[in-house]
Amino acid sequence: MNKKEYIKAINWTIFILAIVTAIITAYTTLYDLNHTPRFGEDAQSRAGFRWGSLHIMISIAILIISALLVRSWKRLYPYNVPIAIILVGFCYVLFFLTFTIGWVGAVGMLGFFTALLVGVALMISYSVANLIERRKTVNKS
Repeated sequence: MNKKEYIKAINWTIFILAIVTAIITAYTTLYDLNHTPRFGEDAQSRAGFRWGSLHIMISIAILIISALLVRSWKRLYPYNVPIAIILVGFCYVLFFLTFTIGWVGAVGMLGFFTALLVGVALMISYSVANLIERRKTVNKS
């Protein structure tokens, strides 16, 4: 397995894990909100729909990042999938901010920051690996 195939395998494995984790956590959170009776301060967090200017700004950011990512997918390799993971984080926070009310929206923020951390960590590791490879090439010549 050459380096390019290895990086693709890592990228897509982490991307699929991020999507599956997002779906599972969103489902369990909404299921819990809809099927657990809550009283007092616990009733503050609930499922519900809301849409405002913050949702519009996040949606516009998602559309712009998606368009730029689609347009330059091959040129951004190996950074394309880490950017897509960060985009999934944006979608995750938009989902929670749109369909939940109360402190449970913090789950969306936590998911976004996790996706951001994973995406940036992948980008840094690929940058360091490329830098090391270039230095080896320069030193050999």
